[in-house]
This record gives sequence, C-alpha cells and structure tokens, in this order.
Amino acid sequence: MKLKYLAVLALFATLFFVACGGGGGEEESAQPESVTIQVTQSDNYFGATPDNATNPPKWNVNAGGQVSIELTNNGTTEHNWAVIKLDADMPEAFDTATNSDLILKETGLVAAGESFRESFFAPSEAGEYLVICTVAGHYPSMQGRLVVN
Repeated sequence: MKLKYLAVLALFATLFFVACGGGGGEEESAQPESVTIQVTQSDNYFGATPDNATNPPKWNVNAGGQVSIELTNNGTTEHNWAVIKLDADMPEAFDTATNSDLILKETGLVAAGESFRESFFAPSEAGEYLVICTVAGHYPSMQGRLVVN
C-alpha cells in the first residue's frame, strides 16, 4: 500500500513539474533588455563639448529593444534628435523638406530650456546609425551615433 501511495505521489509531482514549465518544452525567446538614454542638447551640439563633428557622442542600445530617450535642451534654440537610416548617403547640409526620406526615427522639437521623454523600439539591424538635429544649420556640427548591438 505504501508503494502504491509513493507511485501516485511521484506521478502527481511529475505532472505538476511539467505543467509549471519544467518539463523541457520550448524555451521562451529572450526579449532585448530595455535601455534609457539621456541626451543633452546645447546651442549647436549634443553632450558636453562642441566637437560632435569629430568626436560624436554615442548611445548604445539593443537591437529591437525598447529605448526610453530623455532629451534636455540646455541651448538657446529648439532642437530634435533624429536617427538616420543605416548607410544613408548624407548631404553636406541636411534639409528637412528634401531629405526627410533619410530619417528612420525622429523626436519632436524640444524648446530651449525644456525636456522631452519618449519611448521607441531600436532598429532590429545592428550597426552604427547617424543621429542628427534636423533644425536648419545644426548638422553636421550637431550629430552623434546610435550604436545598435
């Protein structure tokens, strides 16, 4: 009788283990970790130094992952933050009216002294994406890189 009781108990334990996901079934696919990036906008550059054209700031994100961006405009004019399509042929001077097809993702304009927060999904293709401010005259001096891993 004791042996029959242990066999029934073992059967229920096995069924419970399998039902709770321990039965070697398909594993859930791992989702990319979400990332928060903080961007400081100054008079005509991103970050703390005005050398974006030669030393652009970089923001690292996960391919296809959720990205929360926090923009703070410490400058005296409005700015935005626009991700350009990977390997796009950029003109010397960006013009929103004629070059908008190059933009992959763009935030709204942030007024001087204001902050803005938004969430989006990073590109699914890994690479180093050009990021610019599309306000007339701000690119190429106002640029950075979105590094998608």
